[in-house]
Amino acid sequence: MAHLMDEPKQGVFISAVTDTAILDQSVEEVLGLMLGVPVSVAADVSGADYDAMTLTAVIGLAGALSGAYTVLVRAEAAMQMTACMVGMEVTSVDETVLDGLGEITNMLAGAWKSKISGLNAACLLSVPTVVTGTQYEVHKRTSAFRLTRSYHFNDYFFTVSIYGENP
Repeated sequence: MAHLMDEPKQGVFISAVTDTAILDQSVEEVLGLMLGVPVSVAADVSGADYDAMTLTAVIGLAGALSGAYTVLVRAEAAMQMTACMVGMEVTSVDETVLDGLGEITNMLAGAWKSKISGLNAACLLSVPTVVTGTQYEVHKRTSAFRLTRSYHFNDYFFTVSIYGENP
């Protein structure tokens, strides 16, 4: 049965969940080591063209945290990530790219939660859902915490957002 943490423990827990160093390390491990793609933090993506086709992969978080882990990426970047994962050229957004982005997001979320003491066994991940389109927004209710960070890989970038609350 889930129970609420006392205030000091909850503060330490939220601090770990929103620690950019933990997120950066998990992203570097998954993309750098598993996909062979060097990754760096993107200081500014304000000029990003999200009028083009974008994809957002969403993994639900349940248990010790209630919320979501999302990866937002332009279509070209999703194709490049998938190509690295499957080891072959990808030229269009198809089921391979949708499944690939979902699996990459699943690996990212799993690597992230495994680095936070007490979260790995106490937080479940949902099956990935991938949304595609142009000029859309993913709406979420107000959260107790939110962490958003963008990364460069090759000539592309993607944005990871983690948000939610303790149940």
